[in-house]
Amino acid sequence: MTTPGWEGVRSRVAALVARRNAVLEETAGAWVRFAREQGWSRHDVETLWEGLTEDLVRRYTRGEDRPGGRDVTRRDVLAVMGGLRDRITKALGS
Repeated sequence: MTTPGWEGVRSRVAALVARRNAVLEETAGAWVRFAREQGWSRHDVETLWEGLTEDLVRRYTRGEDRPGGRDVTRRDVLAVMGGLRDRITKALGS
């Protein structure tokens, strides 16, 4: 049995996930257009992406004081950046 409150929360979470996916698709599309305009290969994007990802991990884990905070933040950054990279490199092909 589900309560009306639970359905509302579930609905909001589903909307947030859908919005997040839309933002990732939009961002990946912009990167693909940019890479193509610059004549970049999939390898070029992957090389750049490694550096960007590590920089973001350093920036977002700086000052994390909560127990396990750095690990959680690192996993979150890696997951988002990995998802974007996968979308971009898939669109760029080999």
